[in-house]
Amino acid sequence: MLEFKKFKLSDIEKIKKYTTLHNTYSCETNFINLFIWQDVYKNRYAEKDGMLFVKSGEGEDECFCLPFGKDIKKGIEQILEYCGNKTPLFWVQQGDRFNEIEQYLFNNYQLTEQRDAFDYIYLQSDLANLSGKKYHSKRNHISAFSKQYTWEYKEITEDIIPDILECAEKWYTQNADRFDKYMQCEKDGIKTVLENMESLSAKGGAIYVDGKPVAFTLGSPLNGEIFDVHIEKALPEYATAYTVINNEFAKRLGEYKYINREDDMGLVGLRKAKLSYKPQILLKKYVCIPKTEVCKMLYNSNFAEEDNTFCDELFGKYFKYCKYLEKDGKIVSSCFAFDCKIGEKTAKYIFAVATDSEQRNKGYATELLNKIRNESDAVLILRPANRDLISFYKKLGFKTFNATNEQSDFAVIPCDDLLNLAKDHKETSGNYTLMYLSDNEENFENIYFPYSMP
Repeated sequence: MLEFKKFKLSDIEKIKKYTTLHNTYSCETNFINLFIWQDVYKNRYAEKDGMLFVKSGEGEDECFCLPFGKDIKKGIEQILEYCGNKTPLFWVQQGDRFNEIEQYLFNNYQLTEQRDAFDYIYLQSDLANLSGKKYHSKRNHISAFSKQYTWEYKEITEDIIPDILECAEKWYTQNADRFDKYMQCEKDGIKTVLENMESLSAKGGAIYVDGKPVAFTLGSPLNGEIFDVHIEKALPEYATAYTVINNEFAKRLGEYKYINREDDMGLVGLRKAKLSYKPQILLKKYVCIPKTEVCKMLYNSNFAEEDNTFCDELFGKYFKYCKYLEKDGKIVSSCFAFDCKIGEKTAKYIFAVATDSEQRNKGYATELLNKIRNESDAVLILRPANRDLISFYKKLGFKTFNATNEQSDFAVIPCDDLLNLAKDHKETSGNYTLMYLSDNEENFENIYFPYSMP
């Protein structure tokens, strides 16, 4: 069984041994990020059978990176064993290993794009040279800064660390109105990196004006091809120094082909700024969500219930009866199709037809029901959740008939799972409307079926 623990500074070489096995450009694989952000994101790692396992979050928010090592399939099996009855979430990035996991995950998971987490990756030569029309405004910023101030660039070395800490303290003080646990973690992380530059393989630079630092940056290599910039700060009164520190630091990273400037956290201004530097790669990232959970969310968005007991039972015990329709890798419509018999006829009791609110009026529910019918050649029966839906199902070819709770030999025989599910939810008396879809005209009038659920 995997045993997860916190990252320690002394773990760096052990962690890098695994992460550098893979040609990854993602900032999540950088030891510094895993280490300094572990308190707020609950980053933890485990090592077993020559593989590294990394996860973040706790409880319902627990999410696993793809295992690092040569046998991804075995690694995923270890994670599944660790999670027991809970289906784990996976966090994956565009890259070499993305295609490797298709056969292991994609049948049971839906990929949900996380745009706010995309990494912005640039050619080092672009950021260093700022050549061409597309960087005209950046060159103007640097020129304006140079006309306004007498400045110099300094590499961050041990002797100027106190200056950088003072600059950082001033920046956080000036941004006190939005200070939170994430900024506190970042602030603590800056101090940790500055105090351990050599052991973390970190590099940094600062812009000085009148003998005082007004901007600084810190980063470390992901591998021999790409450098990861973790921190970049400029005092508010020297805002154009961001362009200057970016350019000056990039000039000194000539041994790397790419510079990863990490994500924009969904901040509109930061996204605009990072896009303005024309990234060579916008590295996509995804959460792999179990299809069970996707369909459950779809159900909850269509059928609001105060108590989740029924929903949890439905998806926890009977998901094997859930049918869904996918478009472009996304589940757009779902329902349950429970096995039944009507005399010698095979039937499916259709329950909880749900369509994504953004995908309605595209015929997806119709397509899903036709798919179920074609796959099983069964008569479909259902009970509309309300009378307004009768006209909808009639357009699909369904016909109405009356069902009853009065026991009779003329009956719908449900499978045992439907009986167990419906025992606390069945109608207690009287007749009600059901509908059926069949190639033939059927006479199901007054059939005995007390287990219907709208």
